[in-house]
Amino acid sequence: MKNQNRQEPLKYLFAKYGIDFNEIELLISGEKYTAVMLKDKKIGVCANLAEAIDDDLSRYENLNLDRIADRIFLNAYYNAKFNNGGNDIGQDLLKIIDICSFQKIVMIGNFYPIVAKFKKMNVETAVFDLKNNAPYLIPMKKQKEYLQQADCVILTATTIFNQTFMDITDNTKEGCEIFVLGPSTPMISEMLDYRNIKHLFGTSFSIGDRRVLDSIGNDEGPRMFLKFGNKTMLLDNEIKEMK
Repeated sequence: MKNQNRQEPLKYLFAKYGIDFNEIELLISGEKYTAVMLKDKKIGVCANLAEAIDDDLSRYENLNLDRIADRIFLNAYYNAKFNNGGNDIGQDLLKIIDICSFQKIVMIGNFYPIVAKFKKMNVETAVFDLKNNAPYLIPMKKQKEYLQQADCVILTATTIFNQTFMDITDNTKEGCEIFVLGPSTPMISEMLDYRNIKHLFGTSFSIGDRRVLDSIGNDEGPRMFLKFGNKTMLLDNEIKEMK
């Protein structure tokens, strides 16, 4: 049932699925991203926000989900576990939704390629980002005000591990459509149960692709390692039934 999850996503997923350290072969963390590879060679990643985490697996045996490093590790683990399960082959966001049908669009996370496309389309967007200083960004103190008026929110998946996800979704009005984007997105149906979440757009990687691990270990960002991945998407059930 939609909109019933009141526990933030990582704590909810941990309570439901736990973690099996015997499944994990490798943890690699670079300056920008962390990757987990399971023993079945499935790979999942999560952003770091510019600081590598400890790659000693024993450090996480007693997980504390109020600690950011533990959350990044767990997010990458779940992405390795769930993001390679044959989800729909992904499409660009703008091929799935009619962005021009929305009146007030808010973007949380500065997705440069989408911002550039919106500019060409003359689509006005209020963009917020904690870790960026682009001149078109709106001050963070105005984020709540804009969210309450939005009918569309393009939301970075980094909000899941940095513990801002619930505040953002809770501040959107009924009927707002939220689209979660980025390689940190857990591609699992439970994410669609949160308030106003409509579609998920994430990434999967080929089994055992060391190029992804090497890129992340070399402190490279998504512009480099995403070329080794595949776009995936998980659509709202109502949309799936219409297809």
